[in-house]
Amino acid sequence: MKYARIAIGAAVIALAIAGVCLSAWSRGAPAEDWVAKHFPAAFEEFFPMQLGEDGLIAVRVHRRGLNDLREYSIVLEGAQDAESVRAVLREAQGSSLGQQLAALHAARPSASYDSLKRSLKIGVWTLTPDRCPAVAAELKAFQDVQFIRPRDEDEPEENPILYEFNETLAGGGSVLEYMENRPLPRWTRATHDALEACIASGNATADTK
Repeated sequence: MKYARIAIGAAVIALAIAGVCLSAWSRGAPAEDWVAKHFPAAFEEFFPMQLGEDGLIAVRVHRRGLNDLREYSIVLEGAQDAESVRAVLREAQGSSLGQQLAALHAARPSASYDSLKRSLKIGVWTLTPDRCPAVAAELKAFQDVQFIRPRDEDEPEENPILYEFNETLAGGGSVLEYMENRPLPRWTRATHDALEACIASGNATADTK
């Protein structure tokens, strides 16, 4: 496999994601403080990254600083066989997770997070190669992706889109990427578009919460 990864502890990745989520929402106002407090837990719950025994690849995406991007995650799981693997796509519906939290809290400021989270709209779809050939094609494409080590001259955008990866292929590893032109983000966007095309064609099982 050509994918040369930088292995980073899962706990470190989780702390980094929580930190950027908090920094994205902390502005000092009480409502924004409330969102900053609860966004990391919501992000972990609705876009999980844990890979079980049959998990292969997981990636989740959100924008740092603005939170205008509708967060999404892609998990490829199942036997390490392109014909039996399945994909699960999760994506915030209507507006981003952070924006939904802010709107729910504004409408019911005294309500707890546990009661409000039931109203969060997260679409969940399962796709299989027999109905969506892109699932097998993107698994194969991932095995040719090369990770490029960060360079001193890298200059991310002011509010970069963050791509958090966790995978178990060829020894496994975790990576946090933020350069849009790198192979991992390009693979993620291509896979997202391909799965959404299958969903639009009715070739997916939906479980919208």
